[in-house]
Amino acid sequence: MNPTRRLNLLIFVGIVLLISVNGAAFSYRLWLPAFNQYVDDFWKKHTLKPAEKAGDRTISECLGVSDFYSVHLTTYFLPDSEESAGGPTDDLSKYDEYCDRVPGTGKVIFSVTLMEKEARNESVALSFYEYDSQGGLKQINALSSHPHSSGFVTLDATVPHKGKYLLKLAFGDAKNAEDTIEMPIFVGQ
Repeated sequence: MNPTRRLNLLIFVGIVLLISVNGAAFSYRLWLPAFNQYVDDFWKKHTLKPAEKAGDRTISECLGVSDFYSVHLTTYFLPDSEESAGGPTDDLSKYDEYCDRVPGTGKVIFSVTLMEKEARNESVALSFYEYDSQGGLKQINALSSHPHSSGFVTLDATVPHKGKYLLKLAFGDAKNAEDTIEMPIFVGQ
C-alpha cells in the first residue's frame, strides 16, 4: 500500500470516528437511559445473588400485599447459639434485619409496617404459625386485633427448629381473602 493511500485511509477512519463520537455525544439522551437499564438488568440477573437481609433488598421484596392492603416486613433474629446463627456472632448481629428468610433457630421479632394510612385506623391481628409434618398449621404466637395508629405491628416468637412457618395479618373482621395477608417465613433454608 502506498503512503498516499494509507494517509487517505487514516483520514477517512478519523473522520468516521469523529462523526460517530459526535453523533453519540449529541444523541445520548435518546439511548443512554435504555442502555443503563440494560446494564442494570444484566447485572442483577447474572451477578447478584439473592439477598437474605432486609437491608440488602429493595422495598418491594419485603412487601406483603392483598387487593386492598400492603405491608412491609422486617424480621429481627436473635440466634439461640452460634451454630444456629451460621457462625460466630457478635453484639451487632442482634441488629441484623431479614425479610422472609431467617438463618437459624432462636428468637424472631416481626415488625410490620402498615403502608396505607387508612389501615392504621382499622383493627389488625397478627399471628405466627408453624407447619407440622402433615402440612397443618400450629399457632406459635398471636397478637389480638386492635388498631395500630402508629402504623407498626410487632410480634415476637421463638422458632425451635428449621422449616417453613407462616405470618398472617388479618385486617378488620377478615371476612374476605382480600382482608388477609399471608407471608411464608423460611427458617434455616
